Amino acid sequence: MTRRLSSRGPGRGRALPGLILGLGLFLSSAALAQAPASASASPSEQVAPENDFGDDIQGNVPGASAIEGRLMAPCCWTQTIDIHDSEIALSMRHEIRRRLRNGESPEVIQASFVERYGPKIMAVQENSQLKNVFIGLSVAMGGAGVAAALMLGRWRKQSAPGSKPASDKSGKSDKEPPRDEWDEKLDEELKELDRDEP
Repeated sequence: MTRRLSSRGPGRGRALPGLILGLGLFLSSAALAQAPASASASPSEQVAPENDFGDDIQGNVPGASAIEGRLMAPCCWTQTIDIHDSEIALSMRHEIRRRLRNGESPEVIQASFVERYGPKIMAVQENSQLKNVFIGLSVAMGGAGVAAALMLGRWRKQSAPGSKPASDKSGKSDKEPPRDEWDEKLDEELKELDRDEP
């Protein structure tokens, strides 16, 4: 009995399944590595708090600056968190931006900070007279603007190139001061001086 030799050569038949298995493992691991990246790129996916610090704090997140300008920094209660430079203010800004990107409304976010720190966290308190002062200043500035516009209109009328001062029947201008007896005496003395000169 003669054995038929395989045309593939010795050991080649066993290497092909190993190669296919290795290629399959490589492709499946590459697919698994790509899955989290594509999931994080999805806009509907929420941003985790620990991954938030990779984003630029100064980036444009609609509504963030309005909330940050209304909340006080709870470390010292002297500045709002949009301008305060402390660790807690930075953390609050990050939280606000993350929550806005995740779809929460500004009212809910602001209410959560009021629950956490109390009403003192708000830069303008509910019973503050600041609103009344703002309204008063607005009315005063509006009145000053109207008065300035009226004065400007008057000045333009007076300095218009076609306008001439009104004159009476004698042709003298109204702007000329009235003459009295002293003016007449002065004119006569001047005339006499002119005559006496050689």
